[in-house]
Amino acid sequence: MPNLNYPLIILIIGLVYLAAKRADIVARIAHFHYARGNTQKSINTFAFANKFGNMNANNKIVYGYLLLRVGEINTAAKVLNLVILQAKKPPVANRAKAMLALTTWKRGDLDDAIESLESLIESYRTTNVYQNLGLMYVLKGEPKRALEFNLEAAEFNDSDKIILDNLAEAYLLNGEREKAKEVYEKLFTLSPHFPEAFFGYGKLLVELGETERGVELIREALDKPFTFLSVLTREKVERYLEWAEGQ
Repeated sequence: MPNLNYPLIILIIGLVYLAAKRADIVARIAHFHYARGNTQKSINTFAFANKFGNMNANNKIVYGYLLLRVGEINTAAKVLNLVILQAKKPPVANRAKAMLALTTWKRGDLDDAIESLESLIESYRTTNVYQNLGLMYVLKGEPKRALEFNLEAAEFNDSDKIILDNLAEAYLLNGEREKAKEVYEKLFTLSPHFPEAFFGYGKLLVELGETERGVELIREALDKPFTFLSVLTREKVERYLEWAEGQ
């Protein structure tokens, strides 16, 4: 019977595993940096992990999303397109396609982005797709279409903060300010963290004569993180706040 060196065999197996999973092990560190609020350090770590060539698709999609947050559209599109080409399962490819539509929008082609998401949602209905397409219908400025779709989105997930924000904006697009206020009230029970919610609700309250509370919310909007994916700019909020404080 051969004299097997079990500790050596275990060591070899461990080294083989580490070699195969080294990209995803490094990616875990990238997730840690992002959870700590250090987006750029997370991106740099994902980029390092991606160089190994064997990072899994889910990590690549997160990497693509973070690239989008800081405005690196071309690199994000390259990463996401590669996921789509290499994906072995349709849900993985569809997640990347939903994210890729954001790069199309941010390149200035809202119609193509809408078309991509409309095609996708026929067979892939998720909160993320409802978020993105609902937002784009609002940005397109077609009141009836925006409201119908965002009502459908709210039926799909009525506790998602972005979906509720989109629905409130759709009501405003249709001139239904009281209904928008009701949606904002529900949204704020969920503690939103993005500036659009605070600015949208604050602006509505100012228009409804609740200036003090509205101004307070608009000020809070400036404390929230603005990214390349934000619909608002900090400058727009500051200009409106200056005007509202003078009322």
